[in-house]
Amino acid sequence: KTKTKWRNEIKALLLHMRKELLQEVSQSMRAESDHLKHDIGDFYDHASSDRDRELALMLADREREKLTYVDDALKRIDLGTYGICESCDEEIDKDRLLAMPFTKLCLSCQEDLERG
Repeated sequence: KTKTKWRNEIKALLLHMRKELLQEVSQSMRAESDHLKHDIGDFYDHASSDRDRELALMLADREREKLTYVDDALKRIDLGTYGICESCDEEIDKDRLLAMPFTKLCLSCQEDLERG
């Protein structure tokens, strides 16, 4: 029962993250749309605006990627495979899951991956 309660807490955390990510991506898309509507100014304005827009698009891509990870974690909760390392099949430490709820690897396997 404790495991079910804990997974429900993680699921609530993931759903909250998902909601925030969707709002951020939506705001980025609106800002980009607004930029295209009001594209006036001199060369320096355009250069600065283009740099800002490029940064915003990179951030939006990162948010979309994170959203994919969150959706995948929610799917693993529903399938009952959440919290199990995809590399060694051991349980992932709860503190790691709370810090990064969409992780697929235990700390040891993640470190091995980064070293390799």
